[in-house]
Amino acid sequence: MGAPLSQIEKISVVHNQTLPLFSGGIFDILVDGMVKHANFKVLNHGGVEFTYKQAMARTLYLVNVLTKNGISRGDRVGLYFPNHFDFLAAFFSISALGATVVPINPLLKAEEIGHVLADSQAVALISHSKFLGGDSKAASEAEKEVRATLNSLTSMKTLFLLCAPEEEISNGDAYRTVSLTEQSLDQGMRSWLPSLETDTIFNQLASPEPGTKLDLDRELALIVYTSGTTGKPKGAMLSFANILTAVNVYPKRLDVNQNDRIAAVLPLCHLYGLIVVLLGTIKQGATMVMLEQFEAAKLAALIENEKITVLPAVPTMYQFLSLELDKAPRSLISLRLGMCGGSAMPVELMKKLESQLNIPILEGWALTECSVIATLNPVELRKHGSVGIPLPGLEVAVLDKAGLPMPSGSENIGELCCRGKNVMQGYLGKSEATAETIQNDWLHTGDLGYSDSDGYLYVVGRSKEMIIRGGLNIYPREVESVMLRHHSVREAAVIGVPDQYMGERVKAFVVLKENVITSEDELKAFCAKHMADYKVPRLVEFVESIPKNSTGKVLKRLLS
Repeated sequence: MGAPLSQIEKISVVHNQTLPLFSGGIFDILVDGMVKHANFKVLNHGGVEFTYKQAMARTLYLVNVLTKNGISRGDRVGLYFPNHFDFLAAFFSISALGATVVPINPLLKAEEIGHVLADSQAVALISHSKFLGGDSKAASEAEKEVRATLNSLTSMKTLFLLCAPEEEISNGDAYRTVSLTEQSLDQGMRSWLPSLETDTIFNQLASPEPGTKLDLDRELALIVYTSGTTGKPKGAMLSFANILTAVNVYPKRLDVNQNDRIAAVLPLCHLYGLIVVLLGTIKQGATMVMLEQFEAAKLAALIENEKITVLPAVPTMYQFLSLELDKAPRSLISLRLGMCGGSAMPVELMKKLESQLNIPILEGWALTECSVIATLNPVELRKHGSVGIPLPGLEVAVLDKAGLPMPSGSENIGELCCRGKNVMQGYLGKSEATAETIQNDWLHTGDLGYSDSDGYLYVVGRSKEMIIRGGLNIYPREVESVMLRHHSVREAAVIGVPDQYMGERVKAFVVLKENVITSEDELKAFCAKHMADYKVPRLVEFVESIPKNSTGKVLKRLLS
C-alpha cells in the first residue's frame, strides 16, 4: 500500500507553500519510504549519499522548480539522464505532479531523441548537463545536433538542465532553458529538510484543501519507447496502475529488505533498471549503490567494497563479470542473490556464475509492454534454462495460432502471452499495432516457448526470428545454446538467411574467447553431434563483437 492520502496532503503544504502533489501514484512509494526510513540511506553514488528524507527534500525542491515553470498534471516530460544520484529526484518530481515520464536512452542519436520527444508530444526535457551543458562554442557535434533537434520540436517549451556549470534562465532558443547547478540543488534540498521533520509533517501541518487522487488505470506514469525490429520505436503507454502492479509484485519473490544493498548497474532509463532497481529499492526500504557505466572490473570492485547483496543484471554483464573474476578473483561474499533478464542466459554460464559467486541467480522474462514483470524463478526451486513461473496475480499462457492454450511439453511450442494489471494501455497513437498486440486482453509478445509439467516456462526464440528450412522450424536460441557449449565460443547469434532451394539456411555469428583458435568446420562438426542436421549452421562468420543495445539484448536486425 502507498502512503495514506493525508500524508501527501500534508507534505504538499510544507515550506509554507502549496505544491500540487497527486496521491495514489508512484510518488507515494517515495513518501512511504521516507515515513518508514527517513534517516536511512537510499542511495550511494561515487561517495555521494542521500537518506530517504534528503531524497524527498531534493525531489520537492525540483517539484517547486517544475511547477513555477508550468509543468502540470498530464504533461509529458522527457528524462535524458545517466545513472546519477539526481535521477531519483528528477524522476519523482515529474511523477509527483501527475505528469508522465518519457525516459530517453543516453545512447540515442539526435534523430532518435527527436522521434521520442515529437511522438510523445513532450513539453519539457530534464537533462543532465553532461549531455547538453556546453555553451554554443564548446558544445560537441552530438550536442549541437540534439539542440538543433529540440529547436525543431513545436511541443518543446522548456529544457531543465541539472548539474549545470552556472544557474541561469535562457531564452535564446525556441525553448526556454532553466539551468540548476549542483550547489543550487544542494541548497534547495537543505532548505526543504526542516519542513520534513516527522512531527512537523504529521502533527503540525494541516492541508487547506483535499489532495487530488490520480486515476491510476487511465493516467499515464510512463511512455517507454520500444526498440522494435521494424520501423521506428513505438511508445508503450504504461499507467500508474501498471507500474504499481510491477513494484508491488516482484520484490516479494526476491525477499528484498532494508538490509539489502542493490547494485544499480542497469541503465535506469530502461524499465528493468527503473522498476527493479530504483522503485524496487525504495519500495523495500533498501539502499541502491550506483555505477554510472558498466565495466566488469568496476562492478566487481563495487560489489566487494560496498558490500552489495543483490545484483540485477543482464547476461552480457554477468558474462563479462565472470571473465573478470577468472582474471582477477575477488571475495564477493556479501552477495546473496542475482537476478537476470533482458535476454536469455546460457545455461553453462549460469552454472559457472552460480559457482563463482556462490549465489542463486534467478532468471525471469518480460517485455516493456507488460511493465517488465511476467515470470521469475523462485529462489527455493529454480530450474536452469527456464524463465520461471508467473509472478503472483499475473497470467502467462502458451497459446496456439488460434489463441487456444497448448498442453505442456517441449514439443508443444506456442506464443507466450500475458494478461493482468501489468499489461500496457497500448501504443501511443497506433491503434492498429495495439489491436494486433492485445487481443481479448492477452498481450501477444511474439516470443515462442513452452511450459513443463510443473508450470515453468521456457523461451525458445522470437516468432519473427524463427528460421524455416525446407518446411522445418528452427529456433535460433536452441542453436546458440549448443554453440555456447563449445570451449572456444564466448558469444553466438544465429539468424536465417535466404536460400534458393530450402527457403532459409542457418547462419551463425561467433565471437571467440581470447587467445583461442577454432575453425568453421570444427564448430559445424560440434553442432552436428548435438542437434539434427537441418539445424546445423551452414555458414559461420567470426566477428569481434555482436551488436547489442544498452541492456545487452542482441540486435539481430543489424546482422546479415
